Amino acid sequence: MMNSIGKRVLALLMLLVLAAGLLSACGTSGQKEEKADTSENSASAEKKVMYAGSLGNFGATNLDPAEDWNGWYLSFYGVTETLFKQSNSYEAVPCLVESYSEPEDGITWKLTLRDDVYFSNGEKMTAQSVVDCFTRTLAENVRGAGTLNVTDMSADGQVLTLVTPVADPTFLYSLTDPLLSVYYVSDGEDYDSASHCTGPFVVKSFTRETEAVVVKNENYWGGKVNIDEAHLITFSDEDAMVMAMQNGELDHIDGTAAALLVCNESTGFHVQSASTSRAEKFVFNHKDSAFGSDPVIREVLALAVDREGYAKASNGTKKANYGIYPATLSYGDNSKLNIHITSQDLAAAQKLLDDADYIDSDNDGVREKDGTPISITMVTTSNMGIQDFADVLSSDLKSVGIELKTQTYENLDSFETFAGVKWDVCIEGKYMTPTGDASYFFDQDVITNGSCNYGGYSNPELDKLAAKLHETFGDEERNELVFQMEQMLLDDNSFIVYCNGTNTYITDSAVKGYEPNPSNYYFMDAKMDLIK
Repeated sequence: MMNSIGKRVLALLMLLVLAAGLLSACGTSGQKEEKADTSENSASAEKKVMYAGSLGNFGATNLDPAEDWNGWYLSFYGVTETLFKQSNSYEAVPCLVESYSEPEDGITWKLTLRDDVYFSNGEKMTAQSVVDCFTRTLAENVRGAGTLNVTDMSADGQVLTLVTPVADPTFLYSLTDPLLSVYYVSDGEDYDSASHCTGPFVVKSFTRETEAVVVKNENYWGGKVNIDEAHLITFSDEDAMVMAMQNGELDHIDGTAAALLVCNESTGFHVQSASTSRAEKFVFNHKDSAFGSDPVIREVLALAVDREGYAKASNGTKKANYGIYPATLSYGDNSKLNIHITSQDLAAAQKLLDDADYIDSDNDGVREKDGTPISITMVTTSNMGIQDFADVLSSDLKSVGIELKTQTYENLDSFETFAGVKWDVCIEGKYMTPTGDASYFFDQDVITNGSCNYGGYSNPELDKLAAKLHETFGDEERNELVFQMEQMLLDDNSFIVYCNGTNTYITDSAVKGYEPNPSNYYFMDAKMDLIK
C-alpha cells in the first residue's frame, strides 16, 4: 500500500499536471511541450527549448528595465545588456563599448560604442540612444541618481561622454549595474509590455512573477545564439520545483538546500557554484521602533543567531559570517576588524538583558522594556524561504525572554512597500557588492537617506567616510576606508550580516556552456546550449 508521503507526492504530481494543462491553455506552460512526431512538426522538434525553474530569479513585475528591479531580471533573462559587464573576478569589462579612455581631468569619460549593435526592433544603438535611455531611467527609478552619478551626458555619433561631479575611481563599475541596461526609447513605447533591448533574447510572452518565455534575438550583434527558446518559470513551492527537475520537466533550477539533497552529482545532475557577496542580514527599524533602535536588543539578536547551524543546514549554499563582507573580497578580511561576536552565545545575551534591567516582572516568559513586553516583529518576503531559520531563532530568543513574531510579505523592496508595515527588524537577502564596488552597499543601504535605507539608519561620521571613498583611488587606501566603515556597523550592530550565499545551480546533462557568475547579474546568454 502507498504510505501517506507517497499519496501526497502523487497528489502533488496530479496537481502539477493539471496546472500545466491550464497554463498551457493560457500560453504560459510550466511543463515541457509534447510535439507530435509528424513531418509538419519535424522542424519545430529540432528547436532547442530549455525549461528553467527558480524561486526568485525570474520574477519581474513587468518588462520595463527602468522600473523597480526589473533591469536585473531582464539581464537574467538575457534580454538586456549594459555598457560594461562584470567578469568572474569582479572586473568591469567592455560589453557594448568598443573602447574608452581614462579622463584627463578626472571627471570626463569618453566611451566609444560598438558600431554593430542593434536593438531587437532593428534600430541601431547610438550614443544618443544611450543618452535617451539613461535620461529616462534616471527619471523613472529612485535608485537611478545613486547608480549613475553624472552632471552631464552628451552624444556625438558613437562617442558617449559622461561627466561625473567628482573624480570617481569606480565609475565604470557602476555601468555594469543592470539598472543601467540599454534599451530603445521613443515616444509611444509601451515599456511595461515590451522593451527593445540588445541582448541575445527577446521576450515572446510574459506573465508577471510567473513565467517569461524568451526566444533568440534575430538582430543580436554578438554572434550565434544556441538556444531557440527558454521558459523561465517562477516557483512559489520549492518541493514542486525539485520534483519537476527530478521528473525531467526542467533542465535547470536554483541549487537550494532542499534541491541539493536529491538533485546532486551522485544522482546524475550537475552542480555548479560561485561564491558571492549576497548577504542575509538583519535590517533594523532605527527610526520608528523602540526595539530596533535599542543597541541592547540589536546585540542580543546578534548573539542569538546560530550562524554555524544555519550554514550547516544549507548544504553548503550559505557560509557563516560575523563581519560584513564575504572573505572572498579584499575588504572582507575579518582579521582586519575587531569582531566582538564570534559564535552564538545565549548566556551572554541573557546577561546583557539582565544588566540592562530588562526583566520579566509578571513571569509570563517575556521580559519588559520600560513596562512594555519585548515582542519583536520580524518581517521578510515569501521568496526568502527562512521559516525554519525563523523558528529556530524564535526558540532561542524565547529562552532568554524575548518574543519573536514573523510576518511575511510579497514585496519589501521599496519605501512604498514598507509604508504602513509595523516592523522592528527585517530579514533581507541582497548582493552587497554586485558590481565589485564596496560603495554599493553603503550608498544604497547605509548612508543617511540612502535609496534603500528603509530602516532610517544615520551616522554622520560614516556618511563622511562614504563620501571620501568615492574620491579615493588605490585599492589599499580604499580598503582602509571600508574597514573603518565596517567597524562602525559592527560596533553598534546597526546591520547584522549572519551569512553569505553562493550562486548554486543544478542542471541536467543536456545543458552545456553554462557558468554561474559571482555577481548574479547573468543567466541566459548566447553560449548556453542544450544538447540532447
